[in-house]
Amino acid sequence: MNILYEEVELTEDCLKRAAKYAEDVRFAKSIRGDGGTESRKPVGAIGETVLIDYLRSKEVDVIDNREGKDATKYDLLVNGKKVEVKTKDRTVAPKPYYECSVPLYNHTHQIPDWFYFLSLYRDGSKYKKAYILGGITYRELEDEGVVMRDGDVDTRNGWACNESCINITINKLKTNTSMLNLLKL
Repeated sequence: MNILYEEVELTEDCLKRAAKYAEDVRFAKSIRGDGGTESRKPVGAIGETVLIDYLRSKEVDVIDNREGKDATKYDLLVNGKKVEVKTKDRTVAPKPYYECSVPLYNHTHQIPDWFYFLSLYRDGSKYKKAYILGGITYRELEDEGVVMRDGDVDTRNGWACNESCINITINKLKTNTSMLNLLKL
């Protein structure tokens, strides 16, 4: 097992469940910079489905809140803790210095106890793997994250920001082992 993240092969069942959920979901805005159109692609739904399956496989109590009354505030209720799942589409395996992002347009109404981050590995147009990266509290993200504004270029890595967000590097996240322990409390 990689200490940095857990790698999960994506199954057809997982991809079908995520696609089914994503069919009816439409957001007014997307960090993918497309006004929400790309949100119909199941990037976020795949990450959420993977994390639900992962936590349940570890015997952690998970309630899927994505269609609940507070769905815009958090995705999952994990042992009474509100968890918002954030997923990035990548064409390479994540590195410790890669960024995890929370869009600022969500940051005033999405105030979960935890953010949990995943990356999807895409080969061409097919998603093949998910990397469960780890998590961070809302407060820790506020304190340690780097705010990037639309149009900024991150001097650390040359990334051009297309949507204002708060970034945190993967190596600053709590590991999955730590997260499992914290979420089981």
